[in-house]
Amino acid sequence: MKQKYNFKIHNGRVKVYIDDYVAFCFNQIDFKGYYAYKDDTSLYGLDIYLMNDKGGATTMEVYFKTKENWLSVLKLLDENM
Repeated sequence: MKQKYNFKIHNGRVKVYIDDYVAFCFNQIDFKGYYAYKDDTSLYGLDIYLMNDKGGATTMEVYFKTKENWLSVLKLLDENM
């Protein structure tokens, strides 16, 4: 069965859904405007750069076990961010 991916912004919260479940979310105001991907041999990850309380940057790390999920979420972010 193919998984469904969705991207929504509601009340300033960016939410990424996989099969109607929130995979991860963050505050739109805190988003620094960029993200990076990690390609390891057994895990696929994203670093989402967010503002911290002191005006600097902090990262939120999200990892996926399958390349399909990782690529689908990357595509969703590329299309919507």
